[in-house]
Amino acid sequence: MTGTDAPPTTTRDRLRRPVPIGVALVTAVLLAAFVVGLVLGWPTGALGLALTGALLGAAFLAGRFPGPAAQELTWPDERRPGTAPVVAAAGAAVRTPVRRRWVLGGLGGLGIGALTGVGLLAWLGRDRGPETPWRRGVHLVTAEGQRIRAADVPVGGFGTVWPEDAVRADLSAVVLIRLATQEAEPPTVLDWVVGERIVAYSKICTHAGCPVGLYQEDTDSLFCPCHQATFDAARGAVPTFGPASRPLPQLPLGVDRDGFLVATGGFPTPVGPVRG
Repeated sequence: MTGTDAPPTTTRDRLRRPVPIGVALVTAVLLAAFVVGLVLGWPTGALGLALTGALLGAAFLAGRFPGPAAQELTWPDERRPGTAPVVAAAGAAVRTPVRRRWVLGGLGGLGIGALTGVGLLAWLGRDRGPETPWRRGVHLVTAEGQRIRAADVPVGGFGTVWPEDAVRADLSAVVLIRLATQEAEPPTVLDWVVGERIVAYSKICTHAGCPVGLYQEDTDSLFCPCHQATFDAARGAVPTFGPASRPLPQLPLGVDRDGFLVATGGFPTPVGPVRG
């Protein structure tokens, strides 16, 4: 070996090449966020951002991953043309980086494609929950079909209301409350609260689908009598006791020009129990 000859590269040497740890960590976090988002039902935009970032990170890492050296057939100079080829000695092995990268890139692509397919199938197969008639501009009405003025809801008042065109439809039932002990706080969406205390949530329990029919005024708590699930009405109806693991969906509220309560949109999350 001459002074300008570089020593042969071994597999151990290639594996010692620096790996972009930061990129690997960010990729893992984004992938975990995507899976968690699928389970918790994050918005589609958030899922797409997490998945896109994870795929870009995985593609970058796949291109950086070292692979084994390949051997190819060589013709020793002393052999006459036309004679059979021989395999080069170990020290003279010739690497073919382009071919190796194609193979690694293909394998990486297959893995990413499989991961993406599993994620999309899980997302498409999840239960989005039933649709309800709640839309922007739909009035809240009593069981008798009467519209409700915000000013007529007393402090500590609690009742079941429906959309004006679907009175007594079970899945559309909403509990309307004027909080007794305090103003609404996050995670309640405050823009969906009228007069800082009037809130509305789906009446269908997120545990087993029973009606949430009880309200405790001194704690602003909602109760489901079936399995004692308890929700904090002043804080986004998050579960505080019992088997429910998901808040009651909050209905966006507003008032029309005559002071009647109206929905300003539909439920942002599925009503009732959700699987997947």
